[in-house]
Amino acid sequence: MADLPPPVLEVFYSPSCAPCRLELPVVAQIADGQGVQVRIVILDQEERARQELREVSPALETAAATRIAASPNELLREAGDDKGILPYARSLAASGEVCARWSGGLTLSRARSLLAACAQRVISPLRSRS
Repeated sequence: MADLPPPVLEVFYSPSCAPCRLELPVVAQIADGQGVQVRIVILDQEERARQELREVSPALETAAATRIAASPNELLREAGDDKGILPYARSLAASGEVCARWSGGLTLSRARSLLAACAQRVISPLRSRS
């Protein structure tokens, strides 16, 4: 089997979200791992958000993408967060398909589970062909 691109852990972030700030060390730990891509979607206050990300880890600022929309809640809903509230994270396969979603504080274990959901989507179809 050819090497597949790693899944992406996509974390939505706003500096005004205290639980989001608390989970940044976990996100940094995942970002430092091998075989994982992290994307942090900045919803508002870009300058402040980038400063906070940089203070935790320069890798987090590098992984940040700004998606300031008319409403952060609207962007969250578009991303699959039905309630449109933070904290919110999801994992994406290389194809861009959403593998799993999580609302609430992100722990290392939960982040690994989100990423493992992408691996399961790749493995399961292969098993069914046998």
